[in-house]
This record gives sequence, structure tokens and C-alpha cells, in this order.
Amino acid sequence: MAEPAAAAPKAFRLTVRARLALTYAVLLTVAGAVLLVIVSFVVGLLPSYEFADSLAATTAAPLTESIPADAMTGEAAPAQPLSDPGLLASTTTEAAVVVSSRADILQLLLWVSAGALVLLAAGGAWAGWLVAGRMLRPLQEVNVAAHRAARGHLDHRIALGGPRDEITDLADTFDGMLDALERSADADRRFAANASHELRTPLATTRAMLDVALSARATPDRQLLERLRETNERSIATVEALLDLAAVDSAETDGSGPVDLGAVAASVVDDARDEAEPAGVRLSTTLGAAVVEGDEVLLRQLVVNLVQNAIRHNEAGGFVTVTTDDTGPAPFLRVENGGAELDASTVATLTAPFTRGGGRTRDAADRGRGLGLSIVAAIVARHGAELELSPRPGGGLRATVRFSR
Repeated sequence: MAEPAAAAPKAFRLTVRARLALTYAVLLTVAGAVLLVIVSFVVGLLPSYEFADSLAATTAAPLTESIPADAMTGEAAPAQPLSDPGLLASTTTEAAVVVSSRADILQLLLWVSAGALVLLAAGGAWAGWLVAGRMLRPLQEVNVAAHRAARGHLDHRIALGGPRDEITDLADTFDGMLDALERSADADRRFAANASHELRTPLATTRAMLDVALSARATPDRQLLERLRETNERSIATVEALLDLAAVDSAETDGSGPVDLGAVAASVVDDARDEAEPAGVRLSTTLGAAVVEGDEVLLRQLVVNLVQNAIRHNEAGGFVTVTTDDTGPAPFLRVENGGAELDASTVATLTAPFTRGGGRTRDAADRGRGLGLSIVAAIVARHGAELELSPRPGGGLRATVRFSR
């Protein structure tokens, strides 16, 4: 089957808030421009007026109208000016605006309107930015809830108040989806825990009975009993791993704090030498200080599972290298091991329960359970970290866990 083509990178786009603010500003600017065109058209239709030839003529010798002398007193009435200087008039010629024709009126109207249009566009963009931010604020709460759900925290609810609209409908639908997911996850955890407990009791009883038989039976039956006990031990180990996986999924992280991955890895590697030496596996470390926020018990289990997986899925004369560092963009833990060649498609399925590098069928003497990396993936998800699995050139596996700062 042909592989799907890689998706093209998304082009840069403005945020929704910026696009809304820009839309408001453009609409206001267009409306102002249309209004300016209408006003200019109306002014162009007005009848013509007589304008003064110059401001000097207006200010030096204003036109006056002679009024006949009063019949009673014989005195002439005060002269009345024939023109109004208007609001823009001034006692100095430098501050005055000369309007001597209709073209001057249109030019003045255009300049004043252009300035008002610029202010209108800036004010519209600012007001649009505020209004868009207020309208989109509920979507930020939906985004926070989605991020928490992606990290495995399904107990958070948006519970958005306010009037009934499209955004509140979206928030209520998202809360309903979280309810369904939480119920499903709780049911899965309860099933795994109950099944593990139900299986552990008869297996433990069988082990006790086999121990009694091994101590009392004669030599011919001892080999069969030992094989039965070994099979029983593998079943008990599988049940214990299921319990660990269920415990990780339901574990609380209230006791989180700063944990030095370098110190934890050093302790785990020292304990693992007893298993690595008989298997002919060489352990080496490059441990730098790498402090992360998390649960120390779960993080220790993560390192134990990665190191045990590297030892048990190795080859005689192989190696395991454990590295911790905090000098890059984020602290990380890396475990590499030698072994058989792995392809990328197989590596991509290793975090699924009961999946191993060689498939589900394994030799009875193999101590792998196919749940180690599943537990690792669950712990990584609980801490909001990232697990990267990749085949090593020359054989083996490289597992890297990157934590956020």
C-alpha cells in the first residue's frame, strides 16, 4: 500500500482576533470613504458663491452697508459687515485659512476628511481588537481544557456561563465529550485492576502449591514442575505489570516536585548491574544534572522500565547507554541498547500493550512481558513529556524522553 503524501506546511495566517480587528477597521474605513464621496458630491452640487479675492482685502477693508440716518436723531447707524469671517478667522494672516472659491472648499473638505478617516481607521482597529478579544475569551478556556485533556487530565470542565450562543454550545459539547471520555477511561482502569486482582489470587495459590510439590516430589517429575512454576511466574509478572499500568493511569500527581533525573538514573543503573552482568550486557552512563517537575516514584519506575527493557531485549556482548542532560532546549533522558535490527514500523507499535520487538510469541525463558514501554508511555503522558522511539543504526533501540521546562 502506498504511503500517504506528507502534508504541506501550513502558510502563516493572522490570529482570529487580529483578523476580526482588521475586518472592523476596514469596514469603518470603507464606510467613512463612502460618506466622504457622498459629501463631496453634494458639495459639488451646491450653487456658486462670491468669494473674497484675498484675506488681506477682507481684513483690511471689510465691506460695509450704509444705513440711512435716523429720522429722529439725524445720526447714521453703525455700518454692518457684508461677510462673516467664520470660525477659522484670526487676527493674524498666518493662522487664517483662505477660501476664495468652490475648489478651496472642496480641498479643505478633503484634507479634513482624510485626517478624520485616518483617526477613524486607527480607532476602529483599536476598538475591534478589544471587542474581538472579549468575544474570543471563552475560546481560550476551551483551548486550556483541550490541552489538559490531551495530557490525560479528563476531570477538568469548562462550565462556561453567560448567554446562550455558539461558543457556550461548543463549551457544553466539549464538557459532554470529556464526561464520556472520563467514564470510559475509568471503566478501562477498573477492568484492568479488577482483572489483575482476580487473576493474581489463583496464580499465587498455584505457585504455593507448586512450591510444595517441588519440595516433596521425586526427581523425574521435578523438571515438569519447574517448567510449570516458570510459566506461573511469567503469568504473575504479567498481572503485576497490568496492575502497574492501571496504577499509573489513576495515579495522583499532587506530590509532584523537582526530581533530578541524573541521580535517579544512577541509582537505577547500579541496581540493574546484577541483571546485566549474567546476560553479558555492558552498562555505561553519561549522567548530567537534569531537574524536572514530576512524581519521583513514577519517574523512577520510568527509568527502571527503560533500563530493564534495554537489558532484556539485547544480545550477548551487547551494551546499554543511559544519558541525562539539561543543556539543550529541554531536559531529557535517553536509553540506547544494542540488539537485533528493527524497522520503523515495528518501533512505532512498541508502546502498545503486549507488543514486543519480535512479535507476541516469545520464548518461555524470556522475561519480557510486552508491557514495559506501555507503562513508560503512560508515565510520560502523566508528566506532559514526549517519548521518542527510533531504531538504532546497526541494531537496537533508542528511547528518548523529553520534558518541558
